[in-house]
Amino acid sequence: MQQRYFAASNSAQGFKNYYPEVFKRADFLYIIKGGPGTGKSSFMKKCAAVAEERGFECEYYYCSSDPESLDGVLIFTGDRAIGILDGTPPHVCEPTLPGAREQILNFSQFWDKELLHSQKNEIISLSERKSAEYKNAYGYLRSVGNLRAVRDSLLGGVIHKSKMRAAAERLLKFLPDSKGEGELCALPVVTDSVSMCGRVRLDTFEQNAERLYLVSDNYGAGELFLDELYATLSRKSAKARISYDPVCPSHVDGIFIEDYNVAFVLRQSLEDKDMPCEADINEEKLINVKRFLDTEGLREIRREIRYTSRLIDNALDSALHALAKARIYHFLLEDMYGKAMDWKSFGKMKADDVLF
Repeated sequence: MQQRYFAASNSAQGFKNYYPEVFKRADFLYIIKGGPGTGKSSFMKKCAAVAEERGFECEYYYCSSDPESLDGVLIFTGDRAIGILDGTPPHVCEPTLPGAREQILNFSQFWDKELLHSQKNEIISLSERKSAEYKNAYGYLRSVGNLRAVRDSLLGGVIHKSKMRAAAERLLKFLPDSKGEGELCALPVVTDSVSMCGRVRLDTFEQNAERLYLVSDNYGAGELFLDELYATLSRKSAKARISYDPVCPSHVDGIFIEDYNVAFVLRQSLEDKDMPCEADINEEKLINVKRFLDTEGLREIRREIRYTSRLIDNALDSALHALAKARIYHFLLEDMYGKAMDWKSFGKMKADDVLF
């Protein structure tokens, strides 16, 4: 059962960071410091490979801006959890108990500082261009957030909330109520990313679920049902992973209930190639939220909802375009730092020596 997630997102609120909450589970944490393209992700992949060869379970946390790159790994050895984390911006991490709980791995020891200093002006220029594109992207994402709030408000007037609540209760009736004896243990994760490489989704919930519920997203109402499902779940005694919408973190776009391996996933967020066809979906596993909407009321606002949805799509496309431009400058910076690295010396640092 492979665990692959994001622990941050580019959102309407700016950079949304869940790393502190996710990695507080580590008994010991290695914090990597270094520039772009200095081998942070490659070293983490090497550590995870060594750990898995020894039979340990790993959780992989990918960069929300560059999903091909790792930003963190959690390794569960049985008696403790070891974390390895990229501690550079935008998810800066500093030791609070140096040596006792955290250890810094300083990859700057392997670079040629004189070479980098001679390229200072170019590094500054590329960094500023990249930052400018991120600023543009976040501006568009704020627009997406505002427009989605308008759409939520429109839908709020035509939703049968009592029906939603009753459906959520029925779906989760297999879980015990907390009643003060237990409570929901919810780990925040992100399974969808608005990145420099476009929109990228990790299908961990779908792959690990023994029972999968696909929630349709008619007019954007799917997440409103998942929000209601989460509200119901919060009154239960359970352990769950809660996937938050990458752009609007106040919304839930996926729920995975551990111990039972039951998942609820927003159907719209599934890639077409991975989406089961209608004939392959059992009736009980496809939740059509349209039944929670007032048909007559929906007819009156359908035009406004569709117009708002088009504006949302346009603003999101603009954000992705800005991030794609930022990607150009990001990889130019990676190339400069990579050429300044002493890879031979770097290669002598063994994952076994660091971890075990």
